[in-house]
Amino acid sequence: MSPRRLPLHDEHVGLGARMTESGGWTLPLEYTGAFQEYRAHRRGAVVWDASDLGSVRVAGPGAFALVQRTFTNDLRRTGPGRSQYTFLLSASDGGVVDDLIVWWVRDDLFLLTPGRPDAVLAALRSGQDTGTGADCAVSDVSHGRVLLAVQGEEARARMSGLDAEAARLGPSRVRETRIGGAPGYVATTRFGGQTGFELHLPAAAARTVHRRLVGEGVVPAGLAMRETHRVEAGVPRHGHELGPGITPLEAGCAAAVALDTEFTGRAALLAAHRRGGRRILRSVLMGSRRPPSPGDPVLLADEPVGTITSGNYSPRHHRGLGLGFVHPEVPLGTGVTVRTPHGDLDGEVTTVPVAREAAR
Repeated sequence: MSPRRLPLHDEHVGLGARMTESGGWTLPLEYTGAFQEYRAHRRGAVVWDASDLGSVRVAGPGAFALVQRTFTNDLRRTGPGRSQYTFLLSASDGGVVDDLIVWWVRDDLFLLTPGRPDAVLAALRSGQDTGTGADCAVSDVSHGRVLLAVQGEEARARMSGLDAEAARLGPSRVRETRIGGAPGYVATTRFGGQTGFELHLPAAAARTVHRRLVGEGVVPAGLAMRETHRVEAGVPRHGHELGPGITPLEAGCAAAVALDTEFTGRAALLAAHRRGGRRILRSVLMGSRRPPSPGDPVLLADEPVGTITSGNYSPRHHRGLGLGFVHPEVPLGTGVTVRTPHGDLDGEVTTVPVAREAAR
């Protein structure tokens, strides 16, 4: 099957994007270069197209009950007009089926942005079959809409020209809006430690907004830049630090799991928790500029103690940097060896994300 194209595919190609295939989609890898786009994020503002994510609408009197019962976080910690990071877990082993953001737009309206929308839709409809949220409607509204992320040091200033009220929103907020002449939604997010925005807009309006942002100096950015920031920020990604057999507790995401509530996979997660952790997510800061790669073993005194899950060169630390699962008994600050196909690399097990003082 051919990879799917983003609604703004031609816009990206017209801007000189080098495209790549990822997750069944053709996506921009980079435009001017990953480092230039990284620097623009740190010093200015960037925009990227996140339309490969799904959009699932849950609306009606039973929407709260259905979303609350399906996912790991507790909606009672938040409220309408807020967003929340959460997980869909496997009922068999407590592993992560998907991670997603819940946008609680109004009392009876939720908008979800999952990476694996088919699995999320199936879980929600299964919940309805058991009687939870029977009086609400679950629908896939991904078709014909675009998700744009506006991120970076100057993201708030750039948003003020599009929607002054949205630009003043605090962390993890959601509001309905009109941008580019059409109704949509905007949410505040944090990527790489900075406040940014996600816009959920009809394709025609999104094209206008994207052109306006780029015309005002917001730099279009691709997957390569996002991966660099993700590894630096220690954000787990499905297929790397999240996935089948990996619990959110192992991935350091306990804050998004409310064990005192009922959710799909809770019993399996509690059972895994009682058995004790076999691994924990850590950063591995290399002693040189060479980055590790997913699958590289982490060794201590020539004995395996973990595996790299993601790796990249870190401009912030001026060294190679990896994320990986290691044995819980390996102390922070331990020197390790990462065995790559091209030779051994020295590294140090450290926090996720790496503390600023560890940078040279």
